[in-house]
Amino acid sequence: MVEDSLDGRPPTHRLRFSIAWAGLRERGHETGMLGDTTPAADRVRTGSLLVLCAWAAFVVAGASFAKIAENFDIAVPVRSQALSTDSYYSLCAGALIAGALVLTGAAIAVPAFARFLRAGGWRSIRGHVLRAAAATVVAAAAVLGLVALARTLTPEQRNGDLLYHPVVWYYLVPFVLTMLVTVATLALWTVAAVIVARRLELSRRVLSLEAALAVAVAVAMPLMSAATALWWGAVASGAPWFIQGARPGSSASAFSANLAATMTLMLVACAVAGFGLSRVARAWGRMQLD
Repeated sequence: MVEDSLDGRPPTHRLRFSIAWAGLRERGHETGMLGDTTPAADRVRTGSLLVLCAWAAFVVAGASFAKIAENFDIAVPVRSQALSTDSYYSLCAGALIAGALVLTGAAIAVPAFARFLRAGGWRSIRGHVLRAAAATVVAAAAVLGLVALARTLTPEQRNGDLLYHPVVWYYLVPFVLTMLVTVATLALWTVAAVIVARRLELSRRVLSLEAALAVAVAVAMPLMSAATALWWGAVASGAPWFIQGARPGSSASAFSANLAATMTLMLVACAVAGFGLSRVARAWGRMQLD
């Protein structure tokens, strides 16, 4: 039909985009991400997996924030420590709770995963798991090497102003490469988890528990994002030089590109989790009736 309508002419960019968009829309309907044509249980599963993917992205943002906030309590004046400290530890508590919820969801699915393996399911996931495992080995080696390299530098050289500590460049390059490998490893394990979860035979009770855990994680993420924003405001008012990595007491802007990128990733993850939450909420009641 496309060839006949073009009549020998090359396809326009608009036509290419429309075909690609239509294909993505149909794939979204097929997986239960869009529309209500798939069974309610499939839509609940898809929504829960969207929350899992969002949480993986949020973990990356959280790791970035942990690096940015390292030793902030030393730099922040006493008058600003209460709000910044409370916000920081609220974020840590939320991360621990949400992480425990994710692990609980994985533990609940272990019996179904064991049945899946006994039925010969390993062949369908072997490539994904082996790639993720290989990436884990590379990431672990990179982290160990980075730790050894970090011990040759002072805290100021690792975290300070590059203008005053130019030696940090021979630490910065392997640091960035290690972070990229670590993020890729997390992404590969998330892909493997999603592929496995879509193939498991879960009872309605187990799927309901997984959905409830996903809802709790999706609610926790914006709360942690709010705690991060409060921390930024508190530190910016008392020690803006810390956010910039400048010398203590120097005049500096409260804006940080790294922190802004971290917050942006958090908000994107919250939006994805919110969409997954909406899919779960719309299909959960219907699943109980089916």
